[in-house]
Amino acid sequence: MNLLQLLLGSLTTNDSVNSVSKKTGVSSGSVSKLLMMAVPLLITYLTKNASKKDGATSLLSALTQHTSTQTVSQQINNADSTDGAKIIGHILGQDQKSVISNLAKETGLSSKEVNAVLNSIAPALLNSLNTATTATAAKPQSNKVDLSDGIDLSDIAGLLGGASVTNTNSNPAAGLLGSLLGGSSTTSSSSANTGLNLLGSLLGGSTPTASQSNGTELLGLLTSLMK
Repeated sequence: MNLLQLLLGSLTTNDSVNSVSKKTGVSSGSVSKLLMMAVPLLITYLTKNASKKDGATSLLSALTQHTSTQTVSQQINNADSTDGAKIIGHILGQDQKSVISNLAKETGLSSKEVNAVLNSIAPALLNSLNTATTATAAKPQSNKVDLSDGIDLSDIAGLLGGASVTNTNSNPAAGLLGSLLGGSSTTSSSSANTGLNLLGSLLGGSTPTASQSNGTELLGLLTSLMK
């Protein structure tokens, strides 16, 4: 399991989706469909932003401000929409209008509804990313955790416990820590793939690489700054 799958898993549970639906008035089915498209887009934009040192430093600073211990659904219930809007604005930058418009077309929602959903999950997204980054940056001491297939919840538990890391499928293209976290594939969901295709069109027709879309490169960039 990779970072993208972890984030999708936590943000699309029934509790999380129902919290977003209740908060925004958007049906749970539409929320799920939107998140499956939007989260890969957000991760890839975060990776793009973090590829520049000032962008990575800025993102790392934002992550340290989102360290809630509440469940994801609780974080969504208590999310500050103004804070969420600022986060989405920073992530998408000048492409925000076109990304929101495309997501609205693909889901049948209005741009207002898309914005409302993304704003409601943005703080929880950063909090989950902070948790994963902190765990990945933990220096291993003993035992072994195999991250050749990406990072999952058991791997995070192992890293937090001071386990060492093995990887038999390093990928130099995956970023600064590609050799540590590389080799994992993107989610096979058709909705997530649609999201990646949308991003490709926004980036001039280029298709995002696996390391961009699954969050491997993003984790690498951020954890390298934490060491």
